[in-house]
Amino acid sequence: MSALLADIGGTNARFALLDGALGRVIHLPVADHPTAYDAVTAALEQLGCERPPAGAVLAFAGPVDAGRAVMTNAGWDTTVDALSERFGFAQVRLLNDYAALALGLEHLAVGDRLRIGPARPAARGALAVLGPGSGLGVAALLPTAGHGLPLVSEGGHSTMPAADGLEAELLAVLREEFGHVSAERVLSGPGLANVHRGLARLHARTAAPLSPDEITRLGLEGGDELCRLALERFCLFLGGFAGNVALSYGAQGGVFLAGGILPRFPEFLAASGFRARFEDKGRFRDYLSAIPTWLITRPDAAFVGLAAAARQFA
Repeated sequence: MSALLADIGGTNARFALLDGALGRVIHLPVADHPTAYDAVTAALEQLGCERPPAGAVLAFAGPVDAGRAVMTNAGWDTTVDALSERFGFAQVRLLNDYAALALGLEHLAVGDRLRIGPARPAARGALAVLGPGSGLGVAALLPTAGHGLPLVSEGGHSTMPAADGLEAELLAVLREEFGHVSAERVLSGPGLANVHRGLARLHARTAAPLSPDEITRLGLEGGDELCRLALERFCLFLGGFAGNVALSYGAQGGVFLAGGILPRFPEFLAASGFRARFEDKGRFRDYLSAIPTWLITRPDAAFVGLAAAARQFA
């Protein structure tokens, strides 16, 4: 069955056609379209569809429930029934964006991912995925007979723990500002800026407000000590949180890292304390050390899962 696939975030909506093979991916600014239905209309036109394909699988960065997806930031409210009625799709499925990523984990090729840490070729079991971007997404894939079952959570809003004295002090500084310090307050684009600002205060440094991109660039160049410290601490926080996700889901098949931030510094991540912190779970060190960790490097990785979902249509 041919299908329209979409990966819709707060800034960009990406569309592609699946007709046997996956076609080219086009990008549409969310702000240019009042509703998802307007974006679908524009996408079908740009993709050269004289008539809509038989099916559609759309993933949204937001909650999806009972055939409805509501995006708070974009104001888009989309339902399966309305999509079917307006475009004549015979079958429609709405997904959370991390559910789409989870569905694609088993189908990623070797070139779509970068191993972070030791190889664990014998690993089997549930898979987990988490990704710092504008927020922090968390999901898992449970192996089942036939198709894997995606489990989406709001794990990014769980409380961020401290693993050492500096982190305890840093989180205390951030609690003064935010009250509750979730993992997302640290592990996201805005979170990296929070870490940088908090470290400046702890080191009694005057630091100009910097964007996540600026912190990353200056940290990688090595000329700004505070930016490099922020990147290093970001990777440590990430390792600890990823280990918690692995334990919570029992993700013995592997943990995958996604999102828009990490692919900007893969070598730095691989050389950082991420993996050591991932395994540093006391009595469960051996359990964690047997779990592989991967960075997803494929830019359109969500479409692997979207295509897998579309192929499930009868």
